[in-house]
Amino acid sequence: MFDRQNLEQTVRQLVGAQPAVRAEGDGVASKQLEEAEAKLGRFQDAIAAGVDPAALVESINEAQADRAAAQGALAAAGEPAGITDAEVYPMIDSLGDIGAALADSQPGKLARLYRDLRLDLRYDNEKEAVYATTSLRVNNAGVRGGT
Repeated sequence: MFDRQNLEQTVRQLVGAQPAVRAEGDGVASKQLEEAEAKLGRFQDAIAAGVDPAALVESINEAQADRAAAQGALAAAGEPAGITDAEVYPMIDSLGDIGAALADSQPGKLARLYRDLRLDLRYDNEKEAVYATTSLRVNNAGVRGGT
């Protein structure tokens, strides 16, 4: 999979394996934000009409928490959901020749490769199955910026 001739297909598969972004999440968060702001407006109107603000403290706090949660969801929806192919290529390059590392069965080299891949294996005894997860990262010792 990590041979240069297969690299493009491998990158597509890695990027495609990420969870999809839920487009309806933006609409739900927008609706929640509108509802929370409408509640806060009604509470402000009630206070202006003479209702004791102390009686509304709990309700106002709840509406403000709902508004903050909806604003957070909308802010998160604007962020990309995962990594792009432009980010995967340098991650793979930073690992070196993965095929050669796998072919070289020295435990120390394999352990280093598994650590760099952040390979996590979980065995389910009942199903007699092994679940493998990995998290690519750039293996880089450089420091960014002028610090």
